[in-house]
Amino acid sequence: MQAANAECVWGTTWGGKGGSRTWEFIIPDGSTLTKIALSSGDALDFIRFTYKDGYGHTHSSEKFGGDGGSPHMIIFDDNEYLIGISGRVGSFGDHTVITSVTFQTNIRTYGEYGTNPGTDFSFGVTRGKFSGFYGKCGSSVDSLGVILQA
Repeated sequence: MQAANAECVWGTTWGGKGGSRTWEFIIPDGSTLTKIALSSGDALDFIRFTYKDGYGHTHSSEKFGGDGGSPHMIIFDDNEYLIGISGRVGSFGDHTVITSVTFQTNIRTYGEYGTNPGTDFSFGVTRGKFSGFYGKCGSSVDSLGVILQA
């Protein structure tokens, strides 16, 4: 995936240190996030992002995580964009993972996806904009962080 042209800042991740794979998804300059597909049950099982580029072409990331849980689809309106993310970090089996996630846009709130209790996290954009996500995954999303465009 091509990095965005503007300066990006990687924030702190939430979640555990497990997961067999490190991942990142960056929304290229001139593109907009259009969809988030995810699956959840007792934890955030997987997440996948889709964006539309400046030419109107749609691109999707690979799936980050495993195959469990119930599927959910978030489809953004044309003028809709992320302004916040929140959720919980907790135990799933013997791993610390993302146990729930909620996305807030300038129009509505999507979620809560996931059911397990845990320690709350929350992040809202006060300056800049969401430019991507990163973390670690295995059979679920072990950790999740945000990338901001300054």
